[in-house]
This record gives sequence, structure tokens and C-alpha cells, in this order.
Amino acid sequence: MISDSSLVVGIKGHVVCIRKSDGRELWRTHLRGSDTTSVVRDEDTVFAATNGYVYALNVSDGAIRWVNNLPRLGYGACTMGSPNQGALAALQIIAQQQAAMLAAITASSGAVAAASS
Repeated sequence: MISDSSLVVGIKGHVVCIRKSDGRELWRTHLRGSDTTSVVRDEDTVFAATNGYVYALNVSDGAIRWVNNLPRLGYGACTMGSPNQGALAALQIIAQQQAAMLAAITASSGAVAAASS
């Protein structure tokens, strides 16, 4: 089972899972075609889209669970999202804002201390 310490990459009809700490490849799955491959991870599933198909892969080993050929939509580029990604992005923005506020307060406190001495 992979954890948050792994990165899922979509490239040329493949999905590759890489361990963040050392770059070691954990698994690789070849999908139909060799076009741009969009990926999104949602809990225990990696969703990938390429060449007009959407795949659901097991996050633990990359095995294909199901395939949908998106009938009558063609082969254009595809973007995807998940509710969990939105929540994560929001938390990251809040954390960045809090860090910026803390840095501003720290800088302000240092300036006040220097002015009063």
C-alpha cells in the first residue's frame, strides 16, 4: 500500500507511482495509447485519463479496476479533480496564509523591539 509519501505521475499512456523520499518506482501501469495522461488520486484509487479513456487503478499496486471509454467524446486532453484535492488545496492555502501572518508578526515584533532599545 502506498501512502502520502508517494507521488503518482501520468506520462505517455502510463501511470507511475514513485516514492517521494528516494525516487524509487513502486509500480507502473501501461494504459491504452501513448498520449498525455492526466491523473488524480482519491483515497484508495488513482484515476487516469488518456486517449479518450478513463481508468480506475488500485493505489496499492496499479492494477486496473475498471475502464470507461467516454462514448462520443473523442480523444482530446482531459482534466480531472476530486473533492479531496479541493480540501487539500484549501488547507495548503490556509497554512501558507498562517505562515505569512506569523512571519509578519515576528518581523513586526523585531522592529518594535529594535526601535525601543
